Amino acid sequence: MIKLKETHQLTGSILTIEQTGNSTFCVDNTFFITQINEDLKVEKTLCFAKDAQSFHRYSHACGISRDFYFCIPINENHKSFILEYENEKIKHIATLDDHDGDIETCKFSDNGEFFATGGQDGRVFIYDGKSFLPIASLMPRSDYISVISFSHNNEFMAISGYDKFTLIFDFLRHKVAFNLQMPDVVEASCFFEKSEKLLLICRNGDSIIFSLKEGKILSSKTPFAFWPTSIAIDEEENYALIGTRSDTLYVLSLKNNSKVIEIKNERPGIASLKFSNGFLYIGCVDGGLLIVDYNEGKEELKESIDRKAYKGAREIIDKNIFLSIHPLMTAFDEAWPEILDEAINLLNQDKVDQAVELVEPFVVDESKKSDFDFYLAQKDGVKDFLEHIDNKNYKKAYEMLKTAKFLVKTKAYEKLENIWHKAFFEAKKLLIENAQLNERLAKQHLQPFESTPKKELIAQLLHNADAFVKADNYIKSRNFKEYFSLTFKFSFLRETDLYKKVLLLGEKMLDNAVDLEKKLQYDEAKKIAETLLVFPNLKRFAQEKIVLIQQKESFLLAIENREIKKVYSMVNDNEQLRSMKQFKEFTKIFLTVYEAARVYAYEGNAKQVMITLGEYMEIPYWTDKIASLMKIAYLQQISDATYEADVNWDITIRRYYDRFGKSIELIKLLEGKPMEGFLDKFEEEGNSDGYRYHHFVEDIVIYIIQKEQDY
Repeated sequence: MIKLKETHQLTGSILTIEQTGNSTFCVDNTFFITQINEDLKVEKTLCFAKDAQSFHRYSHACGISRDFYFCIPINENHKSFILEYENEKIKHIATLDDHDGDIETCKFSDNGEFFATGGQDGRVFIYDGKSFLPIASLMPRSDYISVISFSHNNEFMAISGYDKFTLIFDFLRHKVAFNLQMPDVVEASCFFEKSEKLLLICRNGDSIIFSLKEGKILSSKTPFAFWPTSIAIDEEENYALIGTRSDTLYVLSLKNNSKVIEIKNERPGIASLKFSNGFLYIGCVDGGLLIVDYNEGKEELKESIDRKAYKGAREIIDKNIFLSIHPLMTAFDEAWPEILDEAINLLNQDKVDQAVELVEPFVVDESKKSDFDFYLAQKDGVKDFLEHIDNKNYKKAYEMLKTAKFLVKTKAYEKLENIWHKAFFEAKKLLIENAQLNERLAKQHLQPFESTPKKELIAQLLHNADAFVKADNYIKSRNFKEYFSLTFKFSFLRETDLYKKVLLLGEKMLDNAVDLEKKLQYDEAKKIAETLLVFPNLKRFAQEKIVLIQQKESFLLAIENREIKKVYSMVNDNEQLRSMKQFKEFTKIFLTVYEAARVYAYEGNAKQVMITLGEYMEIPYWTDKIASLMKIAYLQQISDATYEADVNWDITIRRYYDRFGKSIELIKLLEGKPMEGFLDKFEEEGNSDGYRYHHFVEDIVIYIIQKEQDY
């Protein structure tokens, strides 16, 4: 059971929790906003709508920003009210009414720049997070929107729906980057690992990890027995805490997408979770707000780990189960290989109880328990195997490997291989010194292995000692090209310990090249990659690395010379370049210009938008983002013209339709107005990205007196 630091009883189910300044705010399903201060006490409670219909107990409809903004929808009238908390008072600052049905979910971006809503109408609307003016809307989905989440770098937004699809929207470029089919409705999602990965939790208990960098699902498992509701990720992004509709909390390892532990909550029905100001907040459907000091006992744990008193450390963790996801726990991972080896030795001595006691503090982790159980189940086999090795009956030992392949994972096998490598090295040394004179002594070293699978390599050593000499000399002089050429000529060389060591060396060299690349030391990185071209296991990676480095060099030169078209064209061709900090700095120039142009868009001044954006109007990389501004400008132009008598509405609406289709914004704008009938002429929804085929114009509105050539 969880040890609680503080408990509060709020009015309704706690739907969302957010850290805002030094306080933590909660919104429940009865429209109460509660402020928890630094001392974990209720500072203020305010009710926004006393008589409105309560939300569902697990609703995602309410939102809180880190800038003291709140979104509270009122489902009866399909409106969302944006409130600001200032001087202990709630101030209404905006009303959003774009949805045709109730709002199902909403979310503020971490930096407060964006705000998004998703509704029962399958629509997603995106707003400026400060002015709450519309920025964009996405094409309607066939079913409700279930959840929205923003990446921590504020570049992406994940949108999941009841249609079991998840879209990942690219804010930087203003376009859908990925469209993923899910096994069930996504109930919660969260970005992690520098916003390069996305965790999605489905109603059926599935946990899915998607890589934005690789553009694919990395892992899909079903670790949850109960309907999941919410996610909270620790600061180090090693673990995710998963709330459910039961009294069970799950701790999920983000490294391998596996369940680490289950935690029983004091109350059933977890609606929300949040790490805030050094504490874990758990919001329950019965109004219970549970606050946990998840760092309690940290110093004692550190002291026990430093002393390698793992049993005592585990006892401390048992008092505060959340310490099991503390960074200090990496010490358990680091110590585990040594502990496991010691346990295996005890098993081989039939000291089962001692082995079980030794691993007890570690096997709380299911992966470690699986490791130990594997050896426990094979205890007798390992013992027999080790006896054969100790008795120098290597033939029997190798015969056991044919039927008990698990033995290659044991310390005993490592011991056997070390004995072999030592015998082989001594024999090779003797033959190199004087093959004719020392052949008998060399055979003596190798004799215990003559009836084993090593016999072929022994024969090759005795007859081709010069090949081994050449191989050694090539490696000493780091002539990898000639070395690998020799291994292809004499295949037996690929069975040696030297060959394995050379391959490992190559992998280390590749890691070094990657580090140098990150430091922009491209020449050094490229030299290493060129060396690795002769490594059979690394040739493809080396080729790719050389090409990428060359691209980065060219890319940085283009940035330096401010070759705008080339820079964005290269990123279009290779998305990896997007993550470079130099490119991020480069895009700030455009984003500054874009913000300046946005002011004109809300005024309906499309001409000034185009002038302000200047050369960027011709950059395909930004076409979708620019189109979002032009759409705003055109809608404002149409709105301003709705009461003018000399507008050619037939042509005006067709011009808009050609570029943006029958958008929801235009439908709402013309609703109930005389010109609404012109829109009805278009039976199809049209092409929402028709602007790719129809150039932007300064004025979307056409007047009756204008001639054909004017539009």
